[in-house]
Amino acid sequence: MSEIVKYQSKSNLPATKQGFLAEFAPARCLRVYQKENSPALALNSSAPTLASIRREYSEDFQIAYVSVWIVNLNDFVNALRKMTPEQIEETATIIVQEYPYLNLADINLVFRKIKKGEFGQLFAEIDGMKVLCWFEQYARERMRTAADISMSQADHFKQDLPRSSDSVVINQIKNRQAIGLYIHQQAQQSSPEQ
Repeated sequence: MSEIVKYQSKSNLPATKQGFLAEFAPARCLRVYQKENSPALALNSSAPTLASIRREYSEDFQIAYVSVWIVNLNDFVNALRKMTPEQIEETATIIVQEYPYLNLADINLVFRKIKKGEFGQLFAEIDGMKVLCWFEQYARERMRTAADISMSQADHFKQDLPRSSDSVVINQIKNRQAIGLYIHQQAQQSSPEQ
């Protein structure tokens, strides 16, 4: 008797692409990840990464999903010249290739910052180079934040550990006490009885 076993993914992503798009549409992410408003908070988010989206669904789906974010930005910005579909796809492709470690809280934060003008005002046009520069700025900020967090955790960890010099001194004292006790016992054994 043969039994069909459905592959169970280890991720927490929806089973279907349609389910993913419904759950992680840009407008929904804007609300869901509103509290992850800094790189430090986005780093600690449980949001799926671009790499996990690729693993779960496909590279084409991953690129199409990031393209949806860029189309959303393209529609949001009141620029005279907007990105063409080809520019959008190429920009999305570069983003997923260069930044697979970014999660959806990061993606949301980048686009939120762009829309708020935190990377500078958009005047006449929006293009792929600008979007990629903004992603690079964010990636650098995120790396600095991750390094700061790592250093802080290392310092905290060091404070909690007994210092090796402390244990060396303690062992030296114990050794001296043991040697002293041994010498004392030897002296008592070899001393003539009175």
